[in-house]
Amino acid sequence: MNINQSKMLKKIQTILTAAFLMIIPGFFLTGCKKFLEQEPSNRISVNDIFKDFEGARTTLIGTYDNLKEVDYYGRAIGLYADLTGGNIKYARANDPAYLRTYNFSNSSIADQNDLQNFYLVGYNTIYRANAVFENISKVADANQLQINRMLADAYTFRALTHFELVRVFAQPYNFTADASHPGIIIRTKNTSADEPAGDISTVKQVYDQIVADFDSAIALYPNSVSIYAGGDAKSYFSLDAAKAFLARVHLYRNDWARAITLSTEVIAAGYPLTSNLNYVNGWRRNGGKQMDNEAVFYLYARTDVNQGAFGDNFNPGNNIFGYMAASNDLLNIFGPGDVRGTATMFLQTPVSGINFYFTKKYQGRNDSSDNQKLIRSSELYLIRSEAQAESNNLTAALTDLNRIRQRANPSAAALTLTDKQQVLDSIFVERRRELCFEGHLLFDITRKKKNLVRADCIGTNCSIAYPSALFAVPKPVER
Repeated sequence: MNINQSKMLKKIQTILTAAFLMIIPGFFLTGCKKFLEQEPSNRISVNDIFKDFEGARTTLIGTYDNLKEVDYYGRAIGLYADLTGGNIKYARANDPAYLRTYNFSNSSIADQNDLQNFYLVGYNTIYRANAVFENISKVADANQLQINRMLADAYTFRALTHFELVRVFAQPYNFTADASHPGIIIRTKNTSADEPAGDISTVKQVYDQIVADFDSAIALYPNSVSIYAGGDAKSYFSLDAAKAFLARVHLYRNDWARAITLSTEVIAAGYPLTSNLNYVNGWRRNGGKQMDNEAVFYLYARTDVNQGAFGDNFNPGNNIFGYMAASNDLLNIFGPGDVRGTATMFLQTPVSGINFYFTKKYQGRNDSSDNQKLIRSSELYLIRSEAQAESNNLTAALTDLNRIRQRANPSAAALTLTDKQQVLDSIFVERRRELCFEGHLLFDITRKKKNLVRADCIGTNCSIAYPSALFAVPKPVER
C-alpha cells in the first residue's frame, strides 16, 4: 500500500468508525444508551469517499479488515462452532473468554451476550457493502471492469455476512420443513448508519437473499479485473471463492444438486489437496504455502508486524488468549496412523501441572502460517461427498470421502459401505477430523439434527438434545 493509499485508508476509517459504526470492544459496557442508537460524530461526507476509484477501493480494503476483527473471524465467530460443539475445552479456569457461549447462556441483553459485538461488526460489514451499491455511480474515474469487481466483492461481503449471522442467531435451515422459522434482519439498504433497522425475516428469506447475492457476484467476477495492489490474490474474494462459499450455503439448505455442481467446478479450477507428507508442515509458517495452495480464500495475516492472529487463541505461550485446548472428545476420534492425530497435529503442553493438547493448525506468530483459511478444497470434497450421499449416489460419496481419509492415513482401508446413514455418519465424523478449529462442528450437529454430547465438558448444558432453543443465540438488544 503506497502513502496516498495509506492516507486515504485513514480517512475512510474515520468515517467508517463513526458513520458506519466501526464497533470497538467494550463499547456497550460504558453506558446505558440504547443498542445501536449512538449518534455518529465527526462525519465525513460519503460523497467525498466515493468521488473517485481510490476512495471506493479503500472502502473495500477496510471491509476486508472487518473480517479479521477479534469480534469476527479473528476470535468470536472463528471459535464459536468448535467451542460450543465440543472440540475445545479451557486450559485455565480463571476468566475464560466466551463462557456464556460455552454454557449456552447468552442473553438478549446486549452486555450479557458474548456475541453482541459480532452482531454489530456483522451489520457494520453489510452496511459498508450497501454503501458501495448506493454510491458506486458517483465514482467518476473507474472503468466498467473495475466497477464490476467492486460490486462483485460487495455482493460477496453481504452474502457471506448474512450467512454467518443467520447461522449463529437462528435455527438451522431445516429446523422447519419450509424454513419459515425466524431468521435475522435482512439489510439490503442503508436506512440509517445507527441500526440494522427492519423486521425479522424467515430463515428461507434470508437464505434466498444470500443465494441471490452470491449468484450476482458469480455473474460479475468473469467480467471484472483485479483492483487490489498488495497481498495474495487468495486473500481477496474471487469467482472461485464465491462459488465455494455458495456450495457451503447450498449444503446447509439441502440443495444437493447445486452443492455438487459448485464444489466440482471449484475443485476442477485447481486447488490441490496437500499431500500426507506435507500436511503437518503445511500448517507451519515455513511450509505454509503447501496448505495455502489448498485454500480457496483466506484472511491474510501480515508477519512483519506485531499483530494479533487467530492462532493466538491456541498458542499456550500467549498468556492473554492461548488457552483454547483440544477436548478429549475430539482427540479420541483420530485413529492410529492418522496424520491429523495427537502425535503429529497437536502440541502437548502442561498448564498448571496438567497436560493439554493444542492444535498446530494455528500456533500464532511463534510457528504457524497465520493465514486463516475460511474455505479450502478439503471441505469442498466433503461437501460434495455429503451431497452425493444425500442424493443416493453412495459410490461417488465414498470416492470423495476415501480421498480425504486416505490422504490422512494412506494405509487406511477404503470404506465400502452400502448403507446411506452409515455413509453420512462417516462423513460427519470425517468433517470433524479434517475441519476441526475451522468453524463447523456445532453447525454440522444442528443441521444434521443430532444431539450435542460433550463428555469432556465442565459447565452447564454440556449435553443438549435436538431440537433446542439453545442452538440459536439470542439477538442482542439493549434494555
